[in-house]
Amino acid sequence: MKTVIVDRKNVELAVKRSGIVVDDQHIPYRLIDILVLASDTRLSSQVLLAITKERIPILVINRTNSHFCLTLPLEAKNTELKMAQYASVASSRLGFAKYFLAEKIRSHAVHLRTMGVSVDTETWVKKVEDAQAVEELLGIEGGFSRLYFRHYFTFFPKNLHKGKRSKRPPEDPVNAVLSYLYSWFYHLLTARLYLFGLDASLSYLHEPFRSHNGLSSDLLELFRADINRLALGWFDDELLKDVDFTRKNGVWIRYESRKRLWSELKEFGRDLMPRIDDEIALLRAAIT
Repeated sequence: MKTVIVDRKNVELAVKRSGIVVDDQHIPYRLIDILVLASDTRLSSQVLLAITKERIPILVINRTNSHFCLTLPLEAKNTELKMAQYASVASSRLGFAKYFLAEKIRSHAVHLRTMGVSVDTETWVKKVEDAQAVEELLGIEGGFSRLYFRHYFTFFPKNLHKGKRSKRPPEDPVNAVLSYLYSWFYHLLTARLYLFGLDASLSYLHEPFRSHNGLSSDLLELFRADINRLALGWFDDELLKDVDFTRKNGVWIRYESRKRLWSELKEFGRDLMPRIDDEIALLRAAIT
């Protein structure tokens, strides 16, 4: 995915010819799969319409990276595919949910093995295969996640974490990075699912509720181990240190520190996106 990130302060976004203009820089639409606004950016409603007319999603992040907003083009698309998706949830939800969870377990077990930790993958996958309901799968997922993170946090210096996963808000630097990356790719997945013609809110493993895009969370499970590896690498390579975080109503990556990581994040996303697209294509083929 070709990601364009605007992080200059107090700039005005314009459109000209076949692309967007940021200050004096012209970026053709063909080089943009998603536009990220990561600072105070001004744009008119006409500019917003022009960009979304090109079917380019816009992701907006606040300065503490604690809140995201995703703008998508409003268009009816692939009604037949959505109907097939609804039918698959009614008839085959458990089977799809087992796939997402089993693949999550396998990928996370592989990650732990690369760090010298052995996990009895077969036993966990057998639990998934024997499950009789989605609720049972969620219990298995919770147990496996606790096991995984109990080992995962040991790879970090103790001053960077409290030894467990914390969210809303994250309570330490490691969790701040994980929450940030999970949110980032959750929204990218939502945009990608929409552009593929699927309903991101209709899920198999995760329970749909309120504004949650459960299918984005389902697919995210397949890539969390890769994201966790990225987060660990940032700390190992000292791209992030304790001074890169602010503590106010939670722990957050500082704005200037986040800017330093844009190129790393974009490169990682480019490598991951073909696999994401493959999984979405497989899902679409399975429900039609």
